Parts: sequence; structure tokens; C-alpha cells
Amino acid sequence: MIASMRRFVETCEAVSATTKKTEKVRLVSKCLRSLPVDDAARAAIFFAGHAFPRWEERTLAVGGSLIWQALEALSGLPPERLSQTYRRYGDAGGMAEEVLSSDNPGGELTLRDVAATFENLAALRGSTQKLEAFKQLLRRASPGEAKYIIKIVTGDLRIGLKENLVEEAIAQTFLRPLDLVRRANMITADVGATFRLAAADDLAAARLRLFHPIGFMLATPAETPAEVFESFPADALVEDKYDGIRAQAHKSGRTVKLFSRTMDELLEFPELFEGLAALPGEFILDGEILAWRDAHPLPFRELQRRLGRKHSDMWLLLDIPVNFVAFDLLYQDGDLLLDTPLRERQRRLEQLLGPAPGAHFQLAGSQRCQTVEELRETFENAILRGQEGLMAKEPGSPSPLSTSS
Repeated sequence: MIASMRRFVETCEAVSATTKKTEKVRLVSKCLRSLPVDDAARAAIFFAGHAFPRWEERTLAVGGSLIWQALEALSGLPPERLSQTYRRYGDAGGMAEEVLSSDNPGGELTLRDVAATFENLAALRGSTQKLEAFKQLLRRASPGEAKYIIKIVTGDLRIGLKENLVEEAIAQTFLRPLDLVRRANMITADVGATFRLAAADDLAAARLRLFHPIGFMLATPAETPAEVFESFPADALVEDKYDGIRAQAHKSGRTVKLFSRTMDELLEFPELFEGLAALPGEFILDGEILAWRDAHPLPFRELQRRLGRKHSDMWLLLDIPVNFVAFDLLYQDGDLLLDTPLRERQRRLEQLLGPAPGAHFQLAGSQRCQTVEELRETFENAILRGQEGLMAKEPGSPSPLSTSS
């Protein structure tokens, strides 16, 4: 069976045409079920709007300028016409579908062809080589295929389909428990690998690897303190919601790596590594990187001055010091703690970090709230301290299974 890009495109168009999440999930599941496992795994990654699994550091490095050059060259249209078309769609994929020819002499394009070109684009360094490889792919594509190739390249299909719905489609395809699918995808940060595990009925075999970021746990917003207690049976553990960069710290031996919520390795904060490396054992911390001075966090705009600087000079490090504030322990010395109650994770985290702040790291402050009034007062105090709000957690709960989407 040929796993055609055309079939993927038809499914995307059908998904875009409905607002019902259940129908979106059904359509994606139907497509995945019709494909061989390896091709379906590729399709799952593409449906999530990624060229590669989320954990991978590889990027296509195909930006708007290169896409524009390719479309200008292949369409033969003047820049003014392209600009008008882009303004009409607000999307390079939609523009490509209109301006490119339907004549694709390269034959039927497969998911494997697209994935192979993405591999090649990630490996190429020169912009001229990238442009030629990208043009070659678009020449083989129909206008509709070009539309979704470009959407994948830009990282957003814009069809109302997020990774959590792809997880639901995988669960539906194989009649697997959704919580096991979400757990596997969280651990692997690879929806394609999760599809393969589900196909083999082996979701429990998902294994964490240090220095391979796992899915970040996301909170559900609550509008009022009363709404928080509707979800929790008794009391809530609350922490400040910080205005910084969410990050995971992975450590083994003297090696420390920091990863952002988008799974990118963070290299802008070298002063964080030494203190974390001195802590015992192996671990993965979930926390926030904050600009920090005189025992207090600084506004995010200060931290922004450190971003994008992989080799920060000494003066910048002194001018804008940073701290890693840890609020959860996800893994320690061979123990994956995602299913461990929060109170036990907190106990182990406090034991690991110690009572006193370390060199550029510390434990997030927390307190227990048992009433709506207590929570409201705590929230108001957090706002007065300049925080964004509060994070409320159930002390007996495991880590929520959620993905960045």
C-alpha cells in the first residue's frame, strides 16, 4: 500500500472543515488505521504539526524568507502578486496552494518522501542547498500537498488539531486507554513512537531517557478560588505562578542540561549548571528560570535580555543574574515519579535540594490552603509580590498527564 501524501492532505482538509473535536479525532484515527505502522507513525507526527518528534533537537531551519524564495521561483509570479495572495490567506501554505501549478511530473508523493526530504533539509547547512532541496520537494507536490508541507515546516497546521487530539486518535485506533497513551507520549515526547507502542499493545514499555526531555505538565486555568476547590477533595497545595521560562533540569554525574517547554536545549544560563551538578544522584527537575536579585524575582523583561545569547558575556551575567526555582521532581536515581503522589515528590525534592537556597537554585515556596477565603488571600498576596497568580495542586495527586500543545 502506498502511503500517499494525498491521503494525509484529504484528512487535513476534512479535519479543517469540522469544528467538532470528536469528528476530528475520528477522521485522524481513520487515516492512521489505513496506513502501515511506520507510515502512520510519520503521519501522527505530521498531524501534530511537527516535522520531527518533539524531543529531537534537529530543526529544518527553513524560514519565511526561504519559503518565499521557493514560491517566487516556482510560481514565476512577481512579488506584488505573491504579497497580495499572502495577505488574503495570512498563511504561506494557503498562498502556495493558489500560486503553484497542479502539474507535478514527479509522480505520487508519499509520506516517506516528505520525511526523507525533511531529514535532508535538517542536515543541509547552506541556504542555497536548502532552497534547492525545498524547491525539488514542492515541484513534486500538488498544490494541496505543498500547502500542508509548508504548514508542517512552519509548525502549525491551523486546522484545529493539537497533539492532545492526536493522542485521542491513537487511543481510538487501537482501543487503548487514553491515559496510557498520554503517559507514553509524555515520557517519550514522540507521538510517532507512541503510535508504535500502541500498535504493539506495549504502551507500558515507554521508557524515560535522561537528557531526552519529556512532555511538560500543563495546568488548567481556574477563574475563581471556589472553582479550584470544586476539583480538589480537601485542601490545595499552592505555589506562586512565576513570570519566567519553564524548564526541565536533567542531571547525571557532573552533566547538566536544561530544556525549554518547546524541548529546546537552553544554553543561555551557564551559571545554573555548577550548582545543579553538585547535587547528588540523577534527577529531572521541573521548574522556572527567573531573573533574580536580592532574593526576589525580577520582571520577565529583564530575563529577555539574556535570551538568544548562547555565549553571554560576564557583564551580562552579573547585571542579570538568574535562579532556577524547582517545583517538582519527575525522576530520581532510576525512579520515574510521574505516578507518585505529589506529597511524596515534594518530600523527595526538599530532601534533594535542602532547606537553604543553593548556588542559583532553590525550592519553590508553597503552602496549604483549606478554604476559599484562605486561597483568595494567598492569591492577592501573590499579585502584590508581582507574580502572575497561583498554581494549585492536589497533594495526593500524581503528575497530570498532559502535553505541550
